[in-house]
Amino acid sequence: MTDPAPFSWTPQQHRALESAADRIIPPDETCGAADAGAADFILGLLNAELCGERATYINGLDGIDREGQARHGKPFADLSAPQQDAVLVEIEADRAITAWIISPRGFFLMLVEHVLEGFYADPGNGGNRDSVSWKMIGYRAEGGTW
Repeated sequence: MTDPAPFSWTPQQHRALESAADRIIPPDETCGAADAGAADFILGLLNAELCGERATYINGLDGIDREGQARHGKPFADLSAPQQDAVLVEIEADRAITAWIISPRGFFLMLVEHVLEGFYADPGNGGNRDSVSWKMIGYRAEGGTW
């Protein structure tokens, strides 16, 4: 069996993912999930062990955009932070107002898990850019310095 073709986001899906990631772990004096590379981490998962979840991510990110459009007249990434939070709260509660092929809540819970993994993972796995979260919590990998 051959490996599936490399997967990549559309620019709109990438913007929705980074915006949602930054609502899950918002930027502060260090950085948020987007700047820490959570989207790159998730893309790496979808090009490896989670290649079977590609359609879920496509449908989920497109669904988040549709919800933003239906509720506020703009794609998710173009909404204000409070509007984005409100959209995600409704998705988490399974109160989508647009048609979804997948469970909105199920996608949201998977997204939260993957964003957290991308923020706190070993930087060698594509997230936690510059060990930002490790520095924030005072963790040093064995023999690591900064």
